[in-house]
Amino acid sequence: MFKKKMLNVALTTGLLAGGFIPMTAYAEKSEVENYLQEIVKLQPDVTSEQVLKEAEIMAESQNMKVEEVLRTYLKEATNNAIQGREEAENTKEKSDFQTLGGSGGVYTITNSTKGNIYYTPSQTAYLDHGHVGMYYLSDTIVESVPSTGVRTIKTSNRLVDAGAVIQTVSTSTQNKQNAANWAYSEVGESYSYNFMNNRNTGHDGAKNCSKLVWSAFLLKANIDIDKDGGFGVYPRDIRDSNYTSTIKTF
Repeated sequence: MFKKKMLNVALTTGLLAGGFIPMTAYAEKSEVENYLQEIVKLQPDVTSEQVLKEAEIMAESQNMKVEEVLRTYLKEATNNAIQGREEAENTKEKSDFQTLGGSGGVYTITNSTKGNIYYTPSQTAYLDHGHVGMYYLSDTIVESVPSTGVRTIKTSNRLVDAGAVIQTVSTSTQNKQNAANWAYSEVGESYSYNFMNNRNTGHDGAKNCSKLVWSAFLLKANIDIDKDGGFGVYPRDIRDSNYTSTIKTF
């Protein structure tokens, strides 16, 4: 118990050293400005203007204050960052994590059943966000990555890092196939860096990796594979969902 507490303290200290500020530490700047500043640190390639616009839309639709929405964004993003740091520290085999779903890694992913999914560690700078994709065919993956948006890639060309997993989703075979077909129909759509509010954006159009997989099962299997709801679905939310179970670990 003592070791676990010390680990949590160390992780929090490490994150703060990397530039994070606890939500209670705001003083001189306005609450909104400080939330925006910290969210942008945790969500690479989005601007404070984009974050604020999303928050204003969400606040109006949910009858919330903008500050409340931003606080939720920051809490979810911070929890995800802490989990990523903890998992990176616990990974026995260190490797150069691929960037936001890029095809780098140390293991070639194996074939699997259509409709199964995979997760691999994936990071930007010092933040491990994770990455998910789906099997469209036994040897073909459909996924969304920054360089191309939604694409397909052969398993023989898909490298993953230590800690990657292949998972099956608890739904019918037909539902899984329908979900995979829908994801494939999105090939060519551009990439979105908006993880913080991706549960509330449209299913079509630009999307990140977790939005693609989450939408596929929500629309075609009528299941929500986000473990904890909230405003954003992150890759680890899908990996840790009650609907997903691991069948292979790398």
